[in-house]
Amino acid sequence: MDQKKTIGIIGGISPMSTAVYYSRMAIEFNDITGGLNYPRLILSSVNMADIRKAHEKNDFHAALRIFNRACMDMASADFILVASNTMHCVVDGLKQILDRDILDIRAVVAEAVQEKDYRKMLLLGSQDTMKEDFFKKYLQDKGIEVVVPAEAEQQQLNSMIYDKLCRGDDSAECDELVQNIVAGIAEKDDVDAVIMACTEFSLLKQDYCIPALDSTELHVKAAVRRALDL
Repeated sequence: MDQKKTIGIIGGISPMSTAVYYSRMAIEFNDITGGLNYPRLILSSVNMADIRKAHEKNDFHAALRIFNRACMDMASADFILVASNTMHCVVDGLKQILDRDILDIRAVVAEAVQEKDYRKMLLLGSQDTMKEDFFKKYLQDKGIEVVVPAEAEQQQLNSMIYDKLCRGDDSAECDELVQNIVAGIAEKDDVDAVIMACTEFSLLKQDYCIPALDSTELHVKAAVRRALDL
């Protein structure tokens, strides 16, 4: 089975989850094609500090320039993935200036939710992903009800992501925090499942009391299918 399209990945946000993208993509591709076949892909890794600085200043155009430059580095890629849920805040703008497709993680997640016939979802991710509209509204526009944790829990998750997971610390404490938050919300809200809308969450065990949709895993599988024209 021949690969029809070259995959481009904008990574580095963080390097920990980018490594997961690469390894899982290779495994998924090989599972389908067999032998010693692995995907043809191009990776452009951006500096996470530059991205965070632009985002914290609400400098949308600075972030967009960084991502556009990364895309230019991957001129031979047929389609692009942004390996970060949070930075999908710039994807709509990026789509307007690129001449290539972007495999939108929000679309992949929404499709998975609809395939499962889920109606009400718990959304977990960085504080920006949970508070801002770029992810929530995308799902709501698809008829999906979205629940997010309280402010204090959002802050706990945000700290865990940037202070621990982005630095490679996927300790049992991180698993316990997320498990407790999911269990608490599942007990009081009638949610069908939880969306793990942070690529670093792919480092966690994800052993919860309700079903979990791992955005990284879904994104990887969709990329391989598109590359193979399946």
